[in-house]
Amino acid sequence: MHCACDDAGRAKIQHSGNLGEIGENMEKVQVEKFKPGVRGTHWIHSALIIGFIITGYGIYTGNYIFGDQAQNLTLHMIMAFVILMDGLAHIYFMTVTGERHTIWMSWEDIRDIIKITKNFMGISKEYPEYETYDVKAKKFHGKYHPVIKLKYFGDLWFLGFAAISGFGMYYSSVFDFVNSLLSPAGLGINLIWLRWIHIMVFLYFFCILAIHVYLALIPVNRELLRSMIYGKEDVEVHK
Repeated sequence: MHCACDDAGRAKIQHSGNLGEIGENMEKVQVEKFKPGVRGTHWIHSALIIGFIITGYGIYTGNYIFGDQAQNLTLHMIMAFVILMDGLAHIYFMTVTGERHTIWMSWEDIRDIIKITKNFMGISKEYPEYETYDVKAKKFHGKYHPVIKLKYFGDLWFLGFAAISGFGMYYSSVFDFVNSLLSPAGLGINLIWLRWIHIMVFLYFFCILAIHVYLALIPVNRELLRSMIYGKEDVEVHK
């Protein structure tokens, strides 16, 4: 393990060699990682995404797991409004708990993602430090994995695409009116485009959910999963 500094002059520990062996030998401390509001909105978001996938699949294919087209569409739209409220609540809790600045993506995170990718492919043994706790400063060092940050902002963008395309297709009269105003300027949108955008959103969240669940359940991440349920986690001490 060697010490380096990032562009902002912050001390940064780089792991070299077998990360598992290092993790076993490092001192750990139990701390509260996620506040109740952050955890609650996360699980509501997860349940809603599963609901969107189930009802969306039924609406698109006609193969309903329950109910009929009208019931699935109604539930789909109700969940759309709920997830918007949940998103606002999540941003609020992330702000009041001071989490918002820790989830923000930086160029350093992008460089770390490249290092992580090279480590995963066996090209390099270097792995950036994250999710460690500075006991003296009483704060996390790299609280969120850079790939989680990337997913976080990807979710925000795709939720925006889902809202625009979904509401545009559902409230077709409003879409037609807006389209009539945009068309003279050459900015008209074909309704088919909205459908394809919505399908791409469906595929994105389906794949992300599958990957997210898999990574949450593998042994190395189970402590992190427990922290999202109970709030506390045994984390390595930042040196």
